[in-house]
Amino acid sequence: MTTNENAAVDLHYEERGGGLPVIIMHGLFGSLSNWRGIAQSLSANYRVINVDLRNHGRSPHACELSYEAMADDVLALMDRLGIERAHLIGHSLGGKLGMVLADRYPERVARLVVVDIAPKWYPPWHQDVFAALDAVDLDTLESRDHARQQMAAHVFEPEVRAFLAANLERSGGKWRWRFNLPVLKAAYEQTSDMPSLAGFYLGPALFVRGAQSAYIEPGDEERIARDFPQSCIVTLERARHWPHIEDTPGFLAAVARFFAHGCEEVTAQPIR
Repeated sequence: MTTNENAAVDLHYEERGGGLPVIIMHGLFGSLSNWRGIAQSLSANYRVINVDLRNHGRSPHACELSYEAMADDVLALMDRLGIERAHLIGHSLGGKLGMVLADRYPERVARLVVVDIAPKWYPPWHQDVFAALDAVDLDTLESRDHARQQMAAHVFEPEVRAFLAANLERSGGKWRWRFNLPVLKAAYEQTSDMPSLAGFYLGPALFVRGAQSAYIEPGDEERIARDFPQSCIVTLERARHWPHIEDTPGFLAAVARFFAHGCEEVTAQPIR
């Protein structure tokens, strides 16, 4: 299903738990399924809304993939669910979206968690991923394992190929991508950039960095502090770009302390 260009889309989501609302926003090529384990853990204390962003997962496809449009989608979902303010957790693309939401609608965001991304432009690091996706012949595809084999010439990491292949589904006897690949390609330069932030969000913000990831560099600490004055940074030593998967206990511990106490009891570790 494709929507018109300017309308907010009705995001697909899963809800569990009760208490203060927490909205989880996945990264590029991802879906809410990547965060089900974290959502289940947080639901012991919070009302967790785990979403598929537009053009991803089971949410509608749309021609637009700007951060402004995605922010409108999340705000529309909050309104539909009667949520005035929520904690936000966003990973990578979803982390940038969380920053935009907090900056433009600070009254709707209680606490912000940004996972392994900084408020800046990034080079085209995903060209190999797009090449791998293009290498999958959907017309002759036999299985997800077959797709992983076809992607191997472009993406060497088995876990990344498995992550991408999880987005395949059979519909009408044919395989298709759940995400809107043409729009993800067309919007890639736009989503790699970062909209200007005005620094309006003065609430607590936690940035969780994987020590083995290149997404948050030493020079980014000053940029983060400028745009989010009440921020703190936690580095998870065993993690790369998916700290919530690669060090789930460390990630959950940091988020639990932050949600309960803000940055006061979160150890702000230097970026290294």
